[in-house]
Amino acid sequence: MQQGNFAVSGLSWQEDDAVNEKSFVEKMLYRLIRKHIAGTTMSSALSKAKELNKKNMLASITYLSSAIENKSKAKYITTTYKELIHRIARLGIKANVQIPLEQVGALLSPDAAMENIAEILDTGNKYGVFVWAEVNGAHMPIVKKLGSQKGFGIAVPEKDIEHYLKKGGTGIIKVMFDEEQRHAHEGKKSIPIYIDSLVGRSSNVVLSSMPEGMLWKIIRGSSNYKKSVVFEFKMGYSNKKLIRLIKSGARISVSVPFGKDWTGYAMTNVPEGYMRFLANSLLGSRKEKGI
Repeated sequence: MQQGNFAVSGLSWQEDDAVNEKSFVEKMLYRLIRKHIAGTTMSSALSKAKELNKKNMLASITYLSSAIENKSKAKYITTTYKELIHRIARLGIKANVQIPLEQVGALLSPDAAMENIAEILDTGNKYGVFVWAEVNGAHMPIVKKLGSQKGFGIAVPEKDIEHYLKKGGTGIIKVMFDEEQRHAHEGKKSIPIYIDSLVGRSSNVVLSSMPEGMLWKIIRGSSNYKKSVVFEFKMGYSNKKLIRLIKSGARISVSVPFGKDWTGYAMTNVPEGYMRFLANSLLGSRKEKGI
């Protein structure tokens, strides 16, 4: 009887054990990292954004998706972001959306990515929801075509920001610090020159997940910083510290990721080192085995 059931499912005993093991590992990891993501559904992200608004914090919502393999999936994600923008506006939530350009086809075709991001931007401007395009050095041709448009900003990794500025980057900018860059700046309280440059030319600069020493140096600096800078944090950051920052007069935003494809995010973005180690060890090793 059991063998018949396996024949119907198309799984051998060994394959079935591997699938069950992967399922168990993912469930265990999800429990560990769930404070860092809003959940798997759009509704869960919107609910989290509402909670943040009640605490005088803005939300920056991102849909978690695996690598884009074809234009139809890129179009599907484009439609998802348009629906997200519509629901943000309808519910009166103070939130923006952040879109990695790979999600909308940047690796497939710059023209396809341009078409999709333009659709999302049109929707954002229609409903008054700000749109961030998350880029890297390879996206400069797309970024230049987009230019400095209304309701639109560029989210740039900190390691690429000076290169981006030298290449003529304009518009509203979000600087994203990853774990490697945070460690590189650890212990430093001096403010990078490029931040002064950004603050000097824009009334809105977002600094995402920056080192705390540098953060407090900025907050305790000139009042111009507080007026021009928004500090963004990942979900799971200390609530006590966020409240302290708000009381100091800082403007705060929180990154709110959601979606079923959360394992890639867990392996690269969860701040606690041991959680990231678990993600890479448990999920990464199984990926290598083709599980």
